[in-house]
Amino acid sequence: MKQIYFFTIVIFLSCFKLIAQTTEVVVAFNSPTGMILYGNDLYIADIDEGKISKIDINATTPTPTDVIIGLSRPFDMVLNGTDLYISEITGNKISKIDINATTPIAEDVVTGLDAPAGMVLNGDDLYVAENTGHKISKIDINATIPTTKEVVASDELNRPFDIVLYGHDLYISEYYGNSISKIDITAAIPITPVLAAGGFNEPVGMVLNGDDLYIAELDGNKISKIDINVAIPTVEDVVTGLDGPVGMVLNGDDLYISEISGNRISKLNLSTLSINENIEVSNIKLYPNPSLDFIQISGLPRTENYTIYNILGTKISSGIISNNEKIDIKKSPNGLYFLKFENGNTFKFIKK
Repeated sequence: MKQIYFFTIVIFLSCFKLIAQTTEVVVAFNSPTGMILYGNDLYIADIDEGKISKIDINATTPTPTDVIIGLSRPFDMVLNGTDLYISEITGNKISKIDINATTPIAEDVVTGLDAPAGMVLNGDDLYVAENTGHKISKIDINATIPTTKEVVASDELNRPFDIVLYGHDLYISEYYGNSISKIDITAAIPITPVLAAGGFNEPVGMVLNGDDLYIAELDGNKISKIDINVAIPTVEDVVTGLDGPVGMVLNGDDLYISEISGNRISKLNLSTLSINENIEVSNIKLYPNPSLDFIQISGLPRTENYTIYNILGTKISSGIISNNEKIDIKKSPNGLYFLKFENGNTFKFIKK
């Protein structure tokens, strides 16, 4: 009886719904996208305003100041020393400015790109996601005349938006593909991108925190994450209810988020997620219940690892399930069971 009571308590705690909360940093933008941190200054690209502005994140009331205006829909930024490289989507180019200059002036680095969006720097090589070009290119920024070299062909990606580097693996958010893929940049000829995780809702921005890859889902209005060291990563919601999240940047435990539809920058303290994770169970249904032959799960936003326990807490079976898939329970004895997902969500059902 004590064992049953203990297991019931565990199930109750794992089903308890807790909400991760963001705090508003500043609302003074038209459509913020990419961000980058330099000391206490957070640089923000405002795509519709065509400018880069910055705020002091340590200020009591952060107030944006313009750094440079007149850009052609700037989206993302990377720093190389004090040189700030900027992807201009409709300008189809990468430009740069010296952020230490009194009056920064944009200088073209390379033109003729196809809607450049996300960027990442690896040594002298600047990798660029060409969004409408459906490809990844790279540029030697120290070359006398920088030129682009195709890394991943246009027939292998579906509207890449952002890229991040983890060791020699380049992770790519595919906006239309609703997935995260990766390539090995050390390969002489990078093979077709390998799927790292799928089931997203318009993944755009990404940021790494250790082994956790955080993903901004634009149409999903949330931040999710995957453990990139897991063979089959499980997508886990971090925070929901955002207003068009696009860019992210980390400062210690604080995750800054640009919300393009909300015209604001918000932040989330990741150190509180262990007790404030958003476990959304209201839309997930298990049926039929009771059941004779199988159970079916609806409302799953992504593929999940699951384990089934009996009332004594003994593991009966485990596997991977997607939305509306069935789990065969014909051979299980009659009784009460618990279906537990890897993210902690648990449902009980009866086999009769």
